[in-house]
Amino acid sequence: MPRITVQPIDIKIDAREGETLRDLLLRRGINIESPCNGNGLCGSCGVWIQEHDMVPLTPNEHITDSEMEKGYRLSCQVVPDQDLTIQLPMNFVKDAKRFRESQTILEGELAPTYRLVSAVKVLDQENFPELIYDNFPEPRVLKVWEEDYEPKGLAIDLGTTTIVVTMVSLKTGTVLATASRLNPQIIYGHDIMTRIQHGSTQEGLHELAEAVRKGINELVQEVCLDSDSKRQEILDVVLGGNTTMLQLMAEINPAPLGEIPFSVDIQAGISYPVQQFGIKINPAARVYVPPVLHAFIGSDISAGLLVHSDFFDDTKCMLFVDVGTNGEIALNYLGRRLACSAAAGPAFEGMGLSCGMRASFGAVEAVATNGGNITMSTVGKTRPRGICGSGIVDLVAVLLRLHILDPTGRFCRLPCDSLPEDIRSRLHEIDGQTVFSLGKDTAFTQKDVRQIQLAKGAIRAAIDVLMNEAGCTVHDLDAIIIAGGFGFYLNPENLEVIGIIPRGTKDRVVFAGNACRSGCVWLLTDISYRRFLETNMQDIEHVSVAQSPSFMELYAESMEFHEAHAEEKKPDS
Repeated sequence: MPRITVQPIDIKIDAREGETLRDLLLRRGINIESPCNGNGLCGSCGVWIQEHDMVPLTPNEHITDSEMEKGYRLSCQVVPDQDLTIQLPMNFVKDAKRFRESQTILEGELAPTYRLVSAVKVLDQENFPELIYDNFPEPRVLKVWEEDYEPKGLAIDLGTTTIVVTMVSLKTGTVLATASRLNPQIIYGHDIMTRIQHGSTQEGLHELAEAVRKGINELVQEVCLDSDSKRQEILDVVLGGNTTMLQLMAEINPAPLGEIPFSVDIQAGISYPVQQFGIKINPAARVYVPPVLHAFIGSDISAGLLVHSDFFDDTKCMLFVDVGTNGEIALNYLGRRLACSAAAGPAFEGMGLSCGMRASFGAVEAVATNGGNITMSTVGKTRPRGICGSGIVDLVAVLLRLHILDPTGRFCRLPCDSLPEDIRSRLHEIDGQTVFSLGKDTAFTQKDVRQIQLAKGAIRAAIDVLMNEAGCTVHDLDAIIIAGGFGFYLNPENLEVIGIIPRGTKDRVVFAGNACRSGCVWLLTDISYRRFLETNMQDIEHVSVAQSPSFMELYAESMEFHEAHAEEKKPDS
């Protein structure tokens, strides 16, 4: 049995017969970027092999001959037949902790009153134990169960771009492990409408369902390994996702979601046999899907709204903004609750940009300036390889403050002699366009700025439409809850500078991180939250921003950065 030494984490893994290096790494909870899901197409899952002379080449258009000569191979194409030493790329996820906030339950004002009342109860019987699930009147024989098993559950955030799986003990309520990866469906398109189109045929629907199920089952395997758990111990799943992702995973035709009147075919606020979603856990397990409000406002938002109890307080004015590929906005204005969605695209998740990436090793996650220079922080404190969501917001705000970007989003013309040398040295011209260098071979381009403008314009215009519909002003807002890929580590002032949130609201921003993931954990550990959502989500009004007469005007206006220069920030002395 070949033994693989993995650097730089210095662990040894025994390979199984017929197993690729990629599968071997996944089995031990080490995730390498692999958008094509291990099919050898994207060229992203490469590793450096010390004994490369004994390993066949893995030709790919994204790999140079020089790299292959030095030992670079695609991990999904190498089945080891001898002992090897491999060097991981800097973007492996296990140690990078892509979702740092996912290791703790939200603290402070975001934490719910804790009690543990799960949907699962296992009763000892003479022959087989029995499973009592939530409000089902009859127990079910639990044929696959061992005496030393502990009931466990999964909270799944099924995003268009990213999937996050968290394992929870249903005995103690403890979060045991969390793992994440890109949604394998990305190879069929980054946005929802493209996937709806692909899934509108029987063959395409099956491809999309199989891709996401395989990805989730790999993550289940990862959290089981990290927590020393067995798949058969998992008896409950809470599945948060936008409506399209839910129907694709359940292999339900998504075509009605893309055509007016946008009808939803998946039932929500109920639980399903686990086989409906193809998750390989205990066959007696069930999957609970929180309420779905609309074709473009799914169970991820229902779960996410739990993170701040004031959203359901009739005396408050609360704005909830989930920044993702499909941006969702919800507003509670003194008891009137409304929600809408906006096709923002994946730019704020680091996708679709020339230098964009997930928040793994080498991703620029924070940018600042004192007027004389620019400082950047990266995940893992290594050299910049690209930029993730929080870094994107910071960078655009810095470029606006320094007038490197004008209010229309256009880069300044070179040479910019008025800028300090340290900053000026980062500006270059490529193909007649000014770019800003993040590091060696990594630059933020004019096209990247336009993608950010499209994303933030859609989100901000939707916010304005919702507030106008409710008759709510900026002064009425008690808090703005920001959820999504930004996590907890973003400067609210920069959100205001680039215009995602209205001017004068930075002090009212509350970061919820991955609100869907947190809400799904609470729905696992306290079933009263399920009854709460099933009752209260019925009272939320859906607002179609596309049909609002003011949306296109607001969208065009919101794409610009005219608010960013309302207050000039003086350089630090």
